[in-house]
Amino acid sequence: MLRKASIIVLLFGLALSAQGQEFAKVGTMGANFLKIDLDARSVAMGSASMAFSNDAGATFGNPAGLVFVEGSSFIANYAPWFVDINLYGAALAHNFGPYGVFGAHFIYLDSGEMDVTTSDDQQGTSGETFSVSDFAIGLSYARRLTDKFAIGGNARWIHEDLWVSATSVFSVDVGLLYDTGFQSLQLGMSIRNFGSKFNLPDTYQDFDNGVPLSEQSEYLPFDLPIEFSFGVAMDPFKTSNQRLSVAIDAVHPSDNLERIHLGAEYAYFETAFLRGGYILRHDTAGLNLGAGISTPMSGYQLGIDYAFSNYTILDNVHRMSLRFNF
Repeated sequence: MLRKASIIVLLFGLALSAQGQEFAKVGTMGANFLKIDLDARSVAMGSASMAFSNDAGATFGNPAGLVFVEGSSFIANYAPWFVDINLYGAALAHNFGPYGVFGAHFIYLDSGEMDVTTSDDQQGTSGETFSVSDFAIGLSYARRLTDKFAIGGNARWIHEDLWVSATSVFSVDVGLLYDTGFQSLQLGMSIRNFGSKFNLPDTYQDFDNGVPLSEQSEYLPFDLPIEFSFGVAMDPFKTSNQRLSVAIDAVHPSDNLERIHLGAEYAYFETAFLRGGYILRHDTAGLNLGAGISTPMSGYQLGIDYAFSNYTILDNVHRMSLRFNF
């Protein structure tokens, strides 16, 4: 028991040690679409999902949560992002019994059409347009090491097409999940987007007051947006037909200040759900709200979730997820 307590304290200490970061390195990383939470259930709870996810949606947060998949689980997500950007994602997981849970997933971001501008034509070049897209596809795996401890991970190929140049890298996520045995208290931890640097192969032209410089410049390499997260979740209230779950995550990103995510979910007969969350110390994000329904259909379970996110000085964002457990 003492050893388990020591592990818990160590994990919590690692999460809090991130508080030493004194400035935000915003705009220094690539593939920032990987930081956007896709799962509407998680989003509605303020993305406090490290110790809470329990279906294919765990792929996008803590992959260790895939161990709760009993048969097969599928999730499809859609998020209309800012300035006409669209983000899509889907994940499929299947439990192979003693061999663990295997899965596959993809994430796709499309910028939409934008006007081409130059130093001479700053309002556009006669209707010429371009688009930017990001794409990630990967495999997932999770299994229980004991009845209380589980581990999971993602291996992912990431491609960025920036119109004038394109590049690809590989990354991995690693997640842990621990059932403390104290009532319903669970601990979760993950390290996401750990991989090699992006290296754009081409060169670009610098301008000085509209005048092109004589030399072409090479793109500098840039890192993936690594995030370390630690979370706790439990059910302070639970009866045969009602449940209230709460969760708290501490997140340490490599390109910004640390954040605290707070979330709660109320379930009625595990069929109707109300959710709320709040993100502390974020540049623009704050309040999150959402709801969901889940209903059996011919022995299967179909669910639809909605999330609303307020980004203060930016537009509000609405996200939808479709779940199918079979």
